Amino acid sequence: MPSRTVILHNHFFKNAGTTIDWALKKNFGESFVDHRDHVQMEQGHVYLSNYLEHNPYIKALSSHHLAHPLPILPRTDLLQIIMVRHPIERAVSVYRFERKQQQSISKGALHARNSSLPEYIIWRMRSDAGPVIRNFQTRRALRIHDFSAEVPLADFLQLATQFARSVDMLGLVDRFDESMVLFEERLAAVFPSIDLSYRIQNTSGEMPDRPELRFQRWEAEMGEAVHRLLLENNLRDLQLLDVVKEEFETRLSLVPRLSDKLMNFRNRCVGHLQRLQGT
Repeated sequence: MPSRTVILHNHFFKNAGTTIDWALKKNFGESFVDHRDHVQMEQGHVYLSNYLEHNPYIKALSSHHLAHPLPILPRTDLLQIIMVRHPIERAVSVYRFERKQQQSISKGALHARNSSLPEYIIWRMRSDAGPVIRNFQTRRALRIHDFSAEVPLADFLQLATQFARSVDMLGLVDRFDESMVLFEERLAAVFPSIDLSYRIQNTSGEMPDRPELRFQRWEAEMGEAVHRLLLENNLRDLQLLDVVKEEFETRLSLVPRLSDKLMNFRNRCVGHLQRLQGT
Protein backbone atom coordinates (compact mmCIF):
# COMPACT_ATOMS: atom_id res chain seq x y z
CA MET A 1 0.00 0.00 0.00
CA PRO A 2 1.61 3.32 -1.07
CA SER A 3 2.18 5.83 1.69
CA ARG A 4 2.85 8.73 -0.66
CA THR A 5 1.28 10.04 -3.88
CA VAL A 6 2.97 12.60 -6.14
CA ILE A 7 1.25 14.26 -9.08
CA LEU A 8 3.63 14.75 -12.02
CA HIS A 9 2.45 17.29 -14.55
CA ASN A 10 4.20 16.52 -17.84
CA HIS A 11 3.92 20.09 -19.06
CA PHE A 12 3.80 20.18 -22.87
CA PHE A 13 4.59 23.70 -24.11
CA LYS A 14 1.39 25.63 -25.04
CA ASN A 15 -0.99 22.89 -23.90
CA ALA A 16 -2.72 24.89 -21.15
CA GLY A 17 -0.10 23.78 -18.64
CA THR A 18 0.24 27.12 -16.86
CA THR A 19 -3.42 27.01 -15.91
CA ILE A 20 -3.03 23.48 -14.55
CA ASP A 21 0.01 24.60 -12.57
CA TRP A 22 -2.04 27.47 -11.11
CA ALA A 23 -4.65 24.97 -9.92
CA LEU A 24 -2.00 22.66 -8.47
CA LYS A 25 -0.33 25.56 -6.66
CA LYS A 26 -3.72 26.58 -5.27
CA ASN A 27 -4.19 23.10 -3.83
CA PHE A 28 -0.72 22.25 -2.60
CA GLY A 29 1.00 25.56 -1.91
CA GLU A 30 4.67 25.02 -1.04
CA SER A 31 4.24 21.29 -1.68
CA PHE A 32 3.94 22.10 -5.40
CA VAL A 33 7.16 22.55 -7.39
CA ASP A 34 7.47 24.08 -10.85
CA HIS A 35 10.78 22.44 -11.81
CA ARG A 36 12.54 24.58 -14.43
CA ASP A 37 16.04 23.08 -14.53
CA HIS A 38 15.92 21.19 -17.83
CA VAL A 39 19.55 20.01 -17.58
CA GLN A 40 18.82 18.15 -14.37
CA MET A 41 15.39 16.87 -15.36
CA GLU A 42 16.61 15.55 -18.71
CA GLN A 43 18.99 13.23 -16.84
CA GLY A 44 15.92 11.01 -16.52
CA HIS A 45 14.41 8.79 -13.87
CA VAL A 46 17.57 8.53 -11.75
CA TYR A 47 17.61 12.28 -11.11
CA LEU A 48 13.85 12.49 -10.51
CA SER A 49 13.93 9.52 -8.17
CA ASN A 50 16.67 11.09 -6.04
CA TYR A 51 14.98 14.49 -6.15
CA LEU A 52 11.65 13.17 -4.89
CA GLU A 53 13.27 10.98 -2.24
CA HIS A 54 15.24 13.94 -0.90
CA ASN A 55 12.19 16.23 -0.93
CA PRO A 56 9.47 14.22 0.77
CA TYR A 57 7.26 17.32 1.19
CA ILE A 58 6.50 17.42 -2.57
CA LYS A 59 2.97 16.39 -3.51
CA ALA A 60 2.87 17.82 -7.03
CA LEU A 61 5.60 18.64 -9.52
CA SER A 62 5.44 20.21 -12.97
CA SER A 63 8.16 20.11 -15.61
CA HIS A 64 8.51 20.91 -19.31
CA HIS A 65 11.26 18.28 -19.44
CA LEU A 66 9.87 15.25 -17.65
CA ALA A 67 11.76 12.23 -19.00
CA HIS A 68 10.54 8.66 -19.42
CA PRO A 69 10.46 6.09 -18.05
CA LEU A 70 9.26 7.52 -14.76
CA PRO A 71 11.07 6.25 -11.67
CA ILE A 72 9.72 3.47 -9.49
CA LEU A 73 9.82 4.53 -5.86
CA PRO A 74 9.06 2.37 -2.82
CA ARG A 75 5.55 2.90 -1.38
CA THR A 76 4.99 5.81 -3.77
CA ASP A 77 2.42 6.34 -6.52
CA LEU A 78 3.41 8.74 -9.30
CA LEU A 79 0.31 10.00 -11.10
CA GLN A 80 1.02 11.72 -14.40
CA ILE A 81 -0.96 14.51 -16.09
CA ILE A 82 -0.65 15.03 -19.85
CA MET A 83 -2.74 17.36 -22.00
CA VAL A 84 -3.01 16.92 -25.78
CA ARG A 85 -4.04 19.59 -28.29
CA HIS A 86 -4.89 19.86 -31.98
CA PRO A 87 -1.54 20.66 -33.66
CA ILE A 88 -2.97 23.47 -35.81
CA GLU A 89 -4.41 25.26 -32.81
CA ARG A 90 -1.23 24.60 -30.89
CA ALA A 91 0.97 26.02 -33.69
CA VAL A 92 -1.02 29.25 -33.72
CA SER A 93 -0.76 29.47 -29.94
CA VAL A 94 3.02 28.98 -30.07
CA TYR A 95 3.33 31.76 -32.66
CA ARG A 96 1.14 34.19 -30.69
CA PHE A 97 3.05 33.42 -27.49
CA GLU A 98 6.50 33.88 -29.02
CA ARG A 99 5.39 37.05 -30.78
CA LYS A 100 4.54 38.61 -27.40
CA GLN A 101 8.00 37.89 -25.92
CA GLN A 102 9.28 41.41 -26.48
CA GLN A 103 12.42 41.03 -24.36
CA SER A 104 13.40 37.57 -25.58
CA ILE A 105 16.29 37.10 -28.01
CA SER A 106 15.50 33.44 -28.71
CA LYS A 107 15.32 32.49 -32.38
CA GLY A 108 11.65 31.63 -32.03
CA ALA A 109 10.71 34.97 -30.48
CA LEU A 110 12.78 36.94 -32.99
CA HIS A 111 11.20 35.15 -35.94
CA ALA A 112 7.69 35.49 -34.51
CA ARG A 113 8.06 39.23 -33.88
CA ASN A 114 9.35 39.84 -37.38
CA SER A 115 7.21 37.39 -39.36
CA SER A 116 3.63 36.81 -40.32
CA LEU A 117 2.02 33.55 -39.21
CA PRO A 118 2.69 31.77 -42.55
CA GLU A 119 6.29 33.02 -42.64
CA TYR A 120 6.83 31.78 -39.09
CA ILE A 121 5.36 28.36 -39.90
CA ILE A 122 7.57 27.98 -42.99
CA TRP A 123 10.62 28.79 -40.86
CA ARG A 124 9.54 26.35 -38.14
CA MET A 125 9.31 23.55 -40.71
CA ARG A 126 13.07 23.74 -41.23
CA SER A 127 15.18 21.09 -39.50
CA ASP A 128 17.38 23.78 -37.91
CA ALA A 129 14.44 25.62 -36.34
CA GLY A 130 13.58 23.07 -33.67
CA PRO A 131 10.54 20.76 -33.82
CA VAL A 132 8.30 22.98 -31.66
CA ILE A 133 5.36 22.66 -34.06
CA ARG A 134 6.40 19.52 -35.98
CA ASN A 135 4.82 16.44 -34.39
CA PHE A 136 5.92 17.91 -31.07
CA GLN A 137 3.44 15.97 -28.93
CA THR A 138 4.38 12.66 -30.56
CA ARG A 139 8.02 13.36 -29.85
CA ARG A 140 7.25 14.07 -26.19
CA ALA A 141 4.63 11.38 -25.60
CA LEU A 142 5.94 8.46 -27.65
CA ARG A 143 9.61 9.46 -27.76
CA ILE A 144 9.68 9.15 -31.55
CA HIS A 145 12.21 11.64 -32.88
CA ASP A 146 13.49 10.22 -36.17
CA PHE A 147 10.61 10.69 -38.59
CA SER A 148 12.83 9.70 -41.50
CA ALA A 149 12.71 6.14 -40.16
CA GLU A 150 8.93 6.08 -40.32
CA VAL A 151 7.09 3.79 -37.93
CA PRO A 152 4.34 1.87 -39.82
CA LEU A 153 0.85 3.21 -39.09
CA ALA A 154 -0.35 0.03 -37.36
CA ASP A 155 2.68 0.03 -35.06
CA PHE A 156 2.28 3.74 -34.40
CA LEU A 157 -1.38 3.39 -33.45
CA GLN A 158 -0.49 0.54 -31.11
CA LEU A 159 2.15 2.71 -29.41
CA ALA A 160 -0.28 5.62 -29.21
CA THR A 161 -2.98 3.43 -27.67
CA GLN A 162 -0.56 2.02 -25.09
CA PHE A 163 0.51 5.56 -24.24
CA ALA A 164 -3.07 6.83 -23.87
CA ARG A 165 -4.08 3.96 -21.60
CA SER A 166 -0.96 4.29 -19.47
CA VAL A 167 -1.38 7.97 -18.54
CA ASP A 168 -3.19 8.34 -15.23
CA MET A 169 -4.72 11.71 -16.10
CA LEU A 170 -5.09 12.30 -19.82
CA GLY A 171 -6.80 15.47 -20.99
CA LEU A 172 -7.73 17.48 -24.05
CA VAL A 173 -7.05 21.21 -24.18
CA ASP A 174 -10.23 21.90 -26.15
CA ARG A 175 -12.24 20.07 -23.47
CA PHE A 176 -10.42 21.53 -20.54
CA ASP A 177 -13.20 21.58 -17.95
CA GLU A 178 -14.16 17.97 -18.62
CA SER A 179 -10.48 17.05 -18.31
CA MET A 180 -10.26 18.72 -14.91
CA VAL A 181 -13.37 16.88 -13.72
CA LEU A 182 -11.75 13.62 -14.81
CA PHE A 183 -8.60 14.52 -12.91
CA GLU A 184 -10.56 15.37 -9.78
CA GLU A 185 -12.27 11.98 -10.03
CA ARG A 186 -8.91 10.25 -10.26
CA LEU A 187 -7.38 12.17 -7.36
CA ALA A 188 -10.32 12.31 -4.94
CA ALA A 189 -9.49 9.04 -3.21
CA VAL A 190 -6.00 10.30 -2.31
CA PHE A 191 -6.70 14.03 -1.98
CA PRO A 192 -10.36 14.26 -0.86
CA SER A 193 -10.43 18.07 -0.92
CA ILE A 194 -8.87 18.40 -4.39
CA ASP A 195 -10.27 21.37 -6.29
CA LEU A 196 -8.82 21.94 -9.77
CA SER A 197 -11.03 24.91 -10.60
CA TYR A 198 -8.96 27.68 -12.14
CA ARG A 199 -8.45 31.12 -13.52
CA ILE A 200 -7.11 30.91 -17.08
CA GLN A 201 -3.39 31.73 -17.22
CA ASN A 202 -1.01 32.63 -20.06
CA THR A 203 -3.51 32.68 -22.94
CA SER A 204 -2.68 33.70 -26.51
CA GLY A 205 -5.46 36.28 -26.54
CA GLU A 206 -7.61 34.42 -29.04
CA MET A 207 -11.27 35.37 -28.83
CA PRO A 208 -13.57 32.54 -27.73
CA ASP A 209 -15.23 31.26 -30.88
CA ARG A 210 -16.71 28.11 -32.31
CA PRO A 211 -13.85 25.71 -33.18
CA GLU A 212 -14.80 25.42 -36.84
CA LEU A 213 -14.72 29.21 -37.24
CA ARG A 214 -11.32 29.45 -35.57
CA PHE A 215 -9.86 26.79 -37.84
CA GLN A 216 -11.34 28.48 -40.92
CA ARG A 217 -9.84 31.80 -39.86
CA TRP A 218 -6.41 30.28 -39.25
CA GLU A 219 -6.41 28.43 -42.57
CA ALA A 220 -7.27 31.66 -44.36
CA GLU A 221 -4.47 33.48 -42.53
CA MET A 222 -1.91 30.77 -43.36
CA GLY A 223 -2.96 30.22 -46.95
CA GLU A 224 -3.68 26.83 -48.47
CA ALA A 225 -0.08 25.83 -49.19
CA VAL A 226 1.26 26.66 -45.71
CA HIS A 227 -1.76 25.10 -44.04
CA ARG A 228 -1.14 21.89 -45.99
CA LEU A 229 2.58 22.00 -45.09
CA LEU A 230 1.73 22.30 -41.40
CA LEU A 231 -0.71 19.38 -41.58
CA GLU A 232 1.82 17.19 -43.40
CA ASN A 233 4.40 17.87 -40.69
CA ASN A 234 1.92 17.03 -37.94
CA LEU A 235 0.35 13.88 -39.34
CA ARG A 236 1.46 11.79 -36.36
CA ASP A 237 0.18 14.38 -33.89
CA LEU A 238 -3.20 14.27 -35.61
CA GLN A 239 -3.27 10.48 -35.38
CA LEU A 240 -2.19 10.64 -31.74
CA LEU A 241 -4.99 13.12 -31.07
CA ASP A 242 -7.58 10.72 -32.50
CA VAL A 243 -6.36 7.92 -30.22
CA VAL A 244 -6.37 10.20 -27.18
CA LYS A 245 -9.89 11.40 -27.97
CA GLU A 246 -11.15 7.82 -28.01
CA GLU A 247 -9.55 7.02 -24.66
CA PHE A 248 -10.80 10.32 -23.24
CA GLU A 249 -14.40 9.56 -24.23
CA THR A 250 -14.15 6.11 -22.65
CA ARG A 251 -12.96 7.55 -19.35
CA LEU A 252 -15.51 10.33 -19.40
CA SER A 253 -18.35 7.86 -19.91
CA LEU A 254 -17.43 6.20 -16.61
CA VAL A 255 -17.85 9.34 -14.49
CA PRO A 256 -21.11 9.14 -12.53
CA ARG A 257 -23.35 12.25 -12.64
CA LEU A 258 -20.94 13.91 -15.07
CA SER A 259 -23.23 16.81 -15.99
CA ASP A 260 -23.76 17.72 -12.32
CA LYS A 261 -20.05 17.56 -11.58
CA LEU A 262 -19.22 19.63 -14.64
CA MET A 263 -21.74 22.29 -13.62
CA ASN A 264 -20.33 22.35 -10.10
CA PHE A 265 -16.80 22.66 -11.45
CA ARG A 266 -17.70 25.57 -13.73
CA ASN A 267 -19.46 27.35 -10.87
CA ARG A 268 -16.24 27.10 -8.86
CA CYS A 269 -14.31 28.62 -11.79
CA VAL A 270 -16.82 31.49 -11.96
CA GLY A 271 -16.15 32.06 -8.27
CA HIS A 272 -12.44 32.61 -8.96
CA LEU A 273 -13.28 35.16 -11.66
CA GLN A 274 -15.72 37.00 -9.41
CA ARG A 275 -13.15 37.19 -6.62
CA LEU A 276 -10.60 38.56 -9.10
CA GLN A 277 -13.08 41.22 -10.23
CA GLY A 278 -14.09 42.00 -6.67
CA THR A 279 -17.75 41.15 -7.25
